[in-house]
Amino acid sequence: MLTNPAPTSEGLYCFAVEKKFISRKNNVFLVKANSRHTFARKQKYAIYKEYSHPGRMPKEIKMLQMLRERGVAIPQVYEIGNNYILLKYLEGPLFLAYFCWQESISGSESSSLKDPAYQSIYSLCSWFKDFYTAAWEATGKQFIMGDVNFRNFIIREKIYGIDLEECREGKIEEDIGSLCAYALTYTPSFTAWKIAMAGKMFRIMSEELGLDRNLVKEEMRKEFFLMAKRRGGFYETMEPLVKNLLDNNIHFA
Repeated sequence: MLTNPAPTSEGLYCFAVEKKFISRKNNVFLVKANSRHTFARKQKYAIYKEYSHPGRMPKEIKMLQMLRERGVAIPQVYEIGNNYILLKYLEGPLFLAYFCWQESISGSESSSLKDPAYQSIYSLCSWFKDFYTAAWEATGKQFIMGDVNFRNFIIREKIYGIDLEECREGKIEEDIGSLCAYALTYTPSFTAWKIAMAGKMFRIMSEELGLDRNLVKEEMRKEFFLMAKRRGGFYETMEPLVKNLLDNNIHFA
């Protein structure tokens, strides 16, 4: 347990910090409310999200409230501060952990997906359907999630989306192309199992969401290029594999 939370974290002294989560954008903690905080009467644990760029906070709050009103599976907002929000703690594995676990069960060299892995794609697709429909109904515009890192989803009785900070107007193909690129590149990257899993994501979500498959593949290529910038030289070493995969592999037909 962390016992000395940063004094710059407004309101954090009302909590005992149990854990700090991995986040490249913000300070995110699992916290336990003490008796001085009104939240202690509602629920024992919560997620405390402190924004590195507080200007992004109003947009995420608006999206969280708008989507929750329309039944999308996202965490409830309990409290809003100057530079933080307090969210309901949703206990359950991240989609990334579940994804890696399913690969370990099948084996990285296997291109055969077991039923739970297959069904997880439909569950994730169902969440995206709810998200896109709700955003369109509320705004009359096509919003996308923007950051589809597998750490931004939790598996419970259904899948929950937990980070909407980068939501913006865009094409659905952008989200799904990035999602498939992520599926291929978590370590170890481009295994036979990941190719089969990403291929199923590509085909199922393209069909269920009525997407242009060629545009999804173009967005995958764009995501690989962005990964190259973040990881340094990644795309250059993988470009021939990526081209062959997207142009010739049966999973991405």
